[in-house]
Amino acid sequence: MKEYRKRARAAGAAYEPVDPIKVFERDSWRCQICGTKTPQRRRGSFHDKAPELDHRIPLSRGGDHTYANCQCACRKCNMAKGNRA
Repeated sequence: MKEYRKRARAAGAAYEPVDPIKVFERDSWRCQICGTKTPQRRRGSFHDKAPELDHRIPLSRGGDHTYANCQCACRKCNMAKGNRA
């Protein structure tokens, strides 16, 4: 996750190593935006229901890369949200 570390450092945000699987399990593999199930088998695909790590407050808007600021989101919601909080 060097990319997140670089982006957080550049934005002056807090950073901690975040394991996406732990976030997905914490959130019961459900999108925290729309509530749909995000099957583990879809991870890494371009499917609308693929689970993705989403920052509640985007790094570009001053959010931190921490467990408290990360959530599970389906690809469709994450793409639609973009860098909006």
